Amino acid sequence: MSTESHTYDESSATASIQPDDVDTDTAETECPTLTAAVSVGRVQRFLDAIRTVNDEFQLEVTPDGLTGNVVNDSRTTMGSVRLDASACESYQATAGKITIQTSRLREVTRMTSNRDVMRLTLDGDSQTLNVEADGVECSLQMNESTQMSAVSELDEADHPSVCVLEGGELKRVMKAAGHVATEVDFRIEHTRERFVAEANGDSDRLVAPREAADIEELLVGAVPVASTFNLGYLRQIRRPIHKRTEVTLALGTDSPLLVAFDIADGAGHVEYSIAPVVTTDDDEGDE
Repeated sequence: MSTESHTYDESSATASIQPDDVDTDTAETECPTLTAAVSVGRVQRFLDAIRTVNDEFQLEVTPDGLTGNVVNDSRTTMGSVRLDASACESYQATAGKITIQTSRLREVTRMTSNRDVMRLTLDGDSQTLNVEADGVECSLQMNESTQMSAVSELDEADHPSVCVLEGGELKRVMKAAGHVATEVDFRIEHTRERFVAEANGDSDRLVAPREAADIEELLVGAVPVASTFNLGYLRQIRRPIHKRTEVTLALGTDSPLLVAFDIADGAGHVEYSIAPVVTTDDDEGDE
């Protein structure tokens, strides 16, 4: 028996969060325009939630706000990070997509305070993003949008159960499981109505049940659900989750894990999709 993490491709039949189809005839879009003023702290939260998956991401600009779509190099983790126009002090934009690196914007945030206001101006003609905050100015040449996977709508049929718990509690579970094994099983038991995290190492075992009364919310489906996840990928996305933040976990059986939480006082939202570890029988073909 061996285990491997699913990647997001057309053959992953159990993955309910799939890369959006790209129409090759319309893949090339006009560069958007943007004029916005937003606190450095909110920009920092937005970038932190993206860069925990990958440095390069696709920034989708609309009149309603900004969305960063990102996927890691192994295609086992996807993220969609949204910052609404209401999170900004001022905001005006036309729709379009560009590709950018978080590290380039973080160079500005490192030299300013979270309370400072960052002014962003994206010129669609020159494809240049001008950034100014507390006297620090930077001009970034944007890349034309490349084909990149985005997180699509959640298929509720593959994720019948939902658990909502505080970020601090989720982090404690991950940390404890990491002392025992490299993988963790998440399951929701419909008869006992509880969320259980279980890790099994070579010699040690951890079982961490959380009853419905001990967590923020538990929506139990008609059948028990369980999936196994690589702790390395889970630890990768824990940094932007604050201790007091309510985190939603949507679970299915051998399905990707959806991790969702709000940022920017509810004016922003983060969703991660993490592929499950699947077990294969290497000896099956030899029998």
